Amino acid sequence: LSELHIFHHSCALKKDEGPCKAIKDRFYFDIDTGRCELFEYGGCQGNANNFETLQVCEEMCLVKGKSPCHLEDEPGPCRGLVPRYYFDYKSQECKRFFYGGCFGNANNFKTIKECHKRCLRIPHLITHFNPPEFCLSPVDRGDCDGSVRRYIYNPRTERCQMFRYSGCGGNKNNFVHKRHCMKMCMKAGKFVSVVDSECSMFSLSDHSRRKQIRIKTKNSNILFRSV
Repeated sequence: LSELHIFHHSCALKKDEGPCKAIKDRFYFDIDTGRCELFEYGGCQGNANNFETLQVCEEMCLVKGKSPCHLEDEPGPCRGLVPRYYFDYKSQECKRFFYGGCFGNANNFKTIKECHKRCLRIPHLITHFNPPEFCLSPVDRGDCDGSVRRYIYNPRTERCQMFRYSGCGGNKNNFVHKRHCMKMCMKAGKFVSVVDSECSMFSLSDHSRRKQIRIKTKNSNILFRSV
């Protein structure tokens, strides 16, 4: 069996134009070519391997240099029993699982050493990002019948991307301009962390004029100190 790593399992679905007769240019990830390809979408139903732009398709499906460490373990549709390792984001450790042999996603490593190198490698100085809570709301097209171009923050890809808004209803994760989405959900809430030799995390917050140090101790207690 040939092995192909994709960033999300929906990218392994076959192209599906749907039963409707509209002609809309969309992109899907082709597992045979390993690229995002153009196709004509009928306008209804279909499946999740369907993206409005080439950029969104590549963000969702191509591994490139993105970190796969937040993805769930994904055995894939094939029936092999290949021992592999994935990074469990919740427990922050590499765990063993059985890979089916095809597709799956990029959180898939042949050795535990590879898993550690990719997902446990912590730079001395790193920037963290905590977007506002409404930026994590799922896409909501609203209740009306219109079709207005809007932008939504996608926490999975950590990017602002276009979607079609009906014109009324919906939620706050809905921006008229992409730059507003980026300002609210991608640039706000950043803070710098330094990891010391004792593995305690010190964070310098820039949310307010008076800075605070956020300390995460070995026993996971969170302490705040003003500076």
